[in-house]
Amino acid sequence: MPDDDYREISNLLFRTEDRYRTARATIEHRRQGMLATEAINRYVEYGFSHGILSNFDPPYHVPRYREYGDLEENTRLWHERPDRWRQETESSDQPGITYRVADGQGPWWFYQPPDWADYSPANPNGEFSPDEEFACLLDPFRVRYGFECTLKIVGEAYVTGRNTVEVEAKAISWDYAPHGPFWDGADDYLMSVDAEIGVILRFASRLRGAECDSFEITELVFDETFPEDTFVLDLPGIDFERIDPLP
Repeated sequence: MPDDDYREISNLLFRTEDRYRTARATIEHRRQGMLATEAINRYVEYGFSHGILSNFDPPYHVPRYREYGDLEENTRLWHERPDRWRQETESSDQPGITYRVADGQGPWWFYQPPDWADYSPANPNGEFSPDEEFACLLDPFRVRYGFECTLKIVGEAYVTGRNTVEVEAKAISWDYAPHGPFWDGADDYLMSVDAEIGVILRFASRLRGAECDSFEITELVFDETFPEDTFVLDLPGIDFERIDPLP
């Protein structure tokens, strides 16, 4: 890939921290179960044959194949720089809304209905955050050091009312599985990168040209001032179990 292309993509993807103060997004996530299952099991076979994957319980060297059904998720995401997050996800494979809320290095909350409710008074290392695949769309810098892919500009488009640079990515080696929204075992990935801000407006993992897993931001607003209780989770009738942070 030409050096100029690589610099352009890197500048877009990995410098978003300088380009917005807050972001609020609605994200649609879709998965085609049969294609996703085929792709991930290609990676499972590769991983076991190359000593990358192993089992904790016997039989140790037999691939543990996985199976996925069709999935549709709708996620609302709030981000305030540097590390305040709120995620609310409704999924077709479970009832209710799952919440992940982190007030920077202060308290965090996690709730998955009907009865998984955790709380911690502090998040000193920033380890608790939204699901990585969603956070990476608004903050692609999060995958910089696991980004073992070739990148190629393949065109331009218009997504969610914004101009984009279309970028095709391919894993350099399955020994280095990318992080975030990348589906293991896919042939390639197509990203619609906002041409001004650098967030990823659409991301698709593809197998034989068909999308097995995709994320699309359908609503996006920058630089709002959020109410202070945005990064607090108070659910009437829910008792959160306290988890103390590691020393």
